[in-house]
Amino acid sequence: MTVLRAAAQDGRLGALCERLGIRILTVFGSVVRETGTPHDLDVAVRFEPGHRGDLLALVDELTVLTGSDLLDVLVLDRADPVARERALVGCVALYESEPGAYATAQIAATGERLDTQWLRDLDLETLRG
Repeated sequence: MTVLRAAAQDGRLGALCERLGIRILTVFGSVVRETGTPHDLDVAVRFEPGHRGDLLALVDELTVLTGSDLLDVLVLDRADPVARERALVGCVALYESEPGAYATAQIAATGERLDTQWLRDLDLETLRG
């Protein structure tokens, strides 16, 4: 993650995100939570509206940038509400294409997770029943 922080500060990550049409990029998971050696690098991205996104290009460029192929990439718009919130709350936000994009996504993810909790509770109750 140190390499990604440095790339965010010197503009390399921003250039990569602009080139690939990324609106938000965060790092989450073990690299943020744990004090020991992380298992992998969990990266979450949201692409700009109307941009399909090239995941292979993203993984390739992040592999070159970080020097590691131990990457997991979560596309926020394709993730379920719980995963989306975990990738946006308690993470390290490294890029947003415009001010407020990350905060807006974070608030929306938390709201959606809360609004749909009753469905997950119902699923668990059905499994128990």
